[in-house]
Amino acid sequence: MSATGHWHSLGTQGGRIEIVGYNPDWPPVFEREAATIREACGPRVVEVHHVGSTSVPGLAAKPVLDIMPVAASPSDALAAVPRMTALGYRCLGENGIPGRLYFEKDVDDRDVAHVHMFPAGHPAIRMHLAFRDYLRTHPAAARDYERLKRTLAAKHRNDREAYTDAKAAFIEGIIEVAMHNER
Repeated sequence: MSATGHWHSLGTQGGRIEIVGYNPDWPPVFEREAATIREACGPRVVEVHHVGSTSVPGLAAKPVLDIMPVAASPSDALAAVPRMTALGYRCLGENGIPGRLYFEKDVDDRDVAHVHMFPAGHPAIRMHLAFRDYLRTHPAAARDYERLKRTLAAKHRNDREAYTDAKAAFIEGIIEVAMHNER
């Protein structure tokens, strides 16, 4: 398969917000990319998680893979930056979340992947996983989230920041419930 071949099921152009039906190709694409990241970063990255809507079977999503590598330490995360850029990722620094390194990857002028790298122990790791796992095990919440995303995508088609901000209260509510249920 060509370097860009496995990305065919993913991507948006020009930051446009588009929600598409779930694609069963997304998990295998994640697995291939996670293996590539692990190989490139070596022991600097101790885990790689599939997060975001593409990680929830059956959930319609923006066709952009969300990947969450966990670095062994903050210095390991920084040391991984050149390795990630060699894989075609652009590092955008913390991009609004202290302690995170955020990357985006474009293939054939399409935004195909967002990477949220955190050092081990960062509280956002648990929140991302709690949100994903809650949607995976609560179909009604996943359907509510899908309806919200479709409504917001129609309203904020060309404004990624407004789309993301408008989802925040729903996401925070799910995380609160999910983390409370973990106790």
